[in-house]
Amino acid sequence: MTKREKLEEILGDIFSDKLLDDLAANGRIQKFEEGTHIISRGDMVEEVPIVLSGTAKVVRTDDKGEEHILFYLNPTEACTATFSICSDSKISEIDFIMETDAELLLYPVKLMDSLTKEFPSWRYYVCRNYGSRMKEFLQTMDTIAFMKMDERILKYLEKASDALQTKTINITHQEIANDLSTSRVVVSRLLKQLEKEGKIQLKRNRIELL
Repeated sequence: MTKREKLEEILGDIFSDKLLDDLAANGRIQKFEEGTHIISRGDMVEEVPIVLSGTAKVVRTDDKGEEHILFYLNPTEACTATFSICSDSKISEIDFIMETDAELLLYPVKLMDSLTKEFPSWRYYVCRNYGSRMKEFLQTMDTIAFMKMDERILKYLEKASDALQTKTINITHQEIANDLSTSRVVVSRLLKQLEKEGKIQLKRNRIELL
C-alpha cells in the first residue's frame, strides 16, 4: 500500500483528494513505540503530528517535572497545541507522548500556512479539533471544580478506558496521583474504596473497570 493509499484509507472521509495529495507529497509516515516522546516541552517543533493508528497523550509538565495529562488523541486526531505553534512561537509548551504503539503522519510546520489557505477541508478539520479539545477542557474544569476526589479518579479511569478502548488500564497509583495533582496515599485509599463499591478491580500495576 502506498503512502497516498494509506492516507486515503484513514483520512479519506475527512480530507479532500487534493489535500490528501499534498499530505502524501510533503508529509511522512512513521511508527513509534509506546512511551516515545515525539515532542517535549521546550522543543523546537518542526512537524505537526496526526495520529493514524494507536493512541497518544498530550501532557503538560510543571516546573517540578510532574506530568499532567491534558487529553488523549486517537486515530485521525491531531494536537491543537501544535496548531497554535504554527502561527506563533515554534517552541512547544506540551509533551506529545505515545500511550501505545502508534503510527503518525508528520507534516512540516513551514508548510502549514498553505494548508490553511488552500484547503477548506483542512480549515474545517482544525476547527473541529479545537472544538473537541475545548469540550474536554470544560469537562476537566467541571471535574476539578465540582467532583470529589473519588469521583475524579473514576472519571479519569473512564476517560483512559475510552481512549485506549479497553477496560483494563496499565497504570500505577503514583501515575494517577501525578495526573490528578494529589498524593499516592490518597489515590490508593480511594481506589480501595472504589473496589469495595464494585466499580473497579485492582491488580498489580493494572486497574480493571467493572
